[in-house]
Amino acid sequence: MENEIRMIMEDYIEQVNDACANLLSSLGLRDKWDFFAYRSEKRKMEFEANGISYRLHGKGCSAFNENMFLDWDFGYRSRWCGIDPWKLALTLKKNQSESVEYYDGNLIKEVCEQAVLNGEMFGKYNQYYFTIPIQETFEPDFPKEFDTLIVEHFDSRWIIPKNKTVDRFIRKSKWIYKEIDKSNNKYVLRFMLEGREIYTIPYDDIGYPENAVSIMSDDIIRNLEKQG
Repeated sequence: MENEIRMIMEDYIEQVNDACANLLSSLGLRDKWDFFAYRSEKRKMEFEANGISYRLHGKGCSAFNENMFLDWDFGYRSRWCGIDPWKLALTLKKNQSESVEYYDGNLIKEVCEQAVLNGEMFGKYNQYYFTIPIQETFEPDFPKEFDTLIVEHFDSRWIIPKNKTVDRFIRKSKWIYKEIDKSNNKYVLRFMLEGREIYTIPYDDIGYPENAVSIMSDDIIRNLEKQG
């Protein structure tokens, strides 16, 4: 992928992340799931936060003021957005970007499809996401012997006896993003043995392999949250 379009995409994702963080802060919410619950309860489609107007639509949102415009669909798992070629094209056009060739969503889609073939991106639900290069990951040193896993997230804390599902998660977690500590929505996994903490590592649904995420987020954490 050429540097210009990669920088455009990365800047777009960062702007959407910042806009969503601004909205969360104004509402006193913590993460994307808090926002979805709030939106469902309040049935609001429009918001104002620190000089930015937000208008929900379909699967996504637009954010704008006299100086900026963003349009996106909400992304896969905890991601606020991915690259929808036509929404990115519209955003560039509305902001009068100098990169006028990328006002064409079809061209952006071609770039994304080639990036998927090259292993630089992956596609999910009509959006594209950057993959994590292997050189930006590390191999975790999970303990072989432990009897309990403690999962912490914000002010929630769950205690899980060692079981086959946790063991399966460990086997699938062959790499972890080196900068996962910077995640705004991370969990903390504490491995215990006879009441003593022997290993701690952060977790989120972006910085781990997808087959590990499907176990931790979809099986373990989802069931814990249902239990309260």
